[in-house]
Amino acid sequence: MSQNITKIKSRIRSVTGAYKVTSAMKLVSSVKLRTWKSKMIANKRYALEVKKASDCVFDYLTDVDNVLVKGNKEAQKNLYIVVTSSLGLCGAYNSNVFKLVESTIKKEDDAIILGKKGTIHFVNGEFNTLEGFGKYESIKNAAIIRTLSDYIIDVYKKGEYKEVHIIYTEYTNPIVFTSKDMVILPLANDDENRKVVGCPPLLEPSKDMLVETLIPFVINNVMYSCILESEVCEQASRSNAMENATDNAEELLSNLQIEFNKARQAAITQEIIEIAAAANAL
Repeated sequence: MSQNITKIKSRIRSVTGAYKVTSAMKLVSSVKLRTWKSKMIANKRYALEVKKASDCVFDYLTDVDNVLVKGNKEAQKNLYIVVTSSLGLCGAYNSNVFKLVESTIKKEDDAIILGKKGTIHFVNGEFNTLEGFGKYESIKNAAIIRTLSDYIIDVYKKGEYKEVHIIYTEYTNPIVFTSKDMVILPLANDDENRKVVGCPPLLEPSKDMLVETLIPFVINNVMYSCILESEVCEQASRSNAMENATDNAEELLSNLQIEFNKARQAAITQEIIEIAAAANAL
């Protein structure tokens, strides 16, 4: 009986330790979630205005001979930017991204994996993984994001890819977030049936010069917005996972405490019976 009590005490200590860890991680992830969510909301307003202004310009650039606008129609493969986390314990955040990647990227396509978890998962993937951005860990690595934006513009100009996509996680609310595939390049399709309403804007100093200046800015803004949204989803998913783990630990502790009380009561009863039996024997 004493061995059973000792075993229950050991389990209570181990579950209590896990409870403390999950509670602390839940608190940290909740603070990070509030921080990055406020930045995401502010950035969305900014990104929306940038998109409105850039769309207005691109609507009048159908006669500009720029590959970033017209696209590489002769290219045979696509490039995918995949955003994953570098830390674990974030529920189904990474697995949802992995499922979308495996159903979307073809064998002939190339991919750049951001985040250690994705790098490890796709080390033996069916598609070609490009190296050079393995140092990325989180949205704080803004310099790497800018370098990546410049890189995809450069390789697209060389005609290596038909389209450039980014696979990230779109935020809906703290519980619902969905993996999404979005086309980054080309920026505008050559649609002859498109109707432009209103007076055309004055593009200075020239259309070609404006395209070369505006596109890198727009691409970097899109990249940053998508990765920032993925960061928010990662923290939300980790907060939810740690909250569920904490609740489970609380329930398990409650059950173990009941089990411990029963075992202790049984031990006390057994000792009383033995004492009474010994007294009767005398």
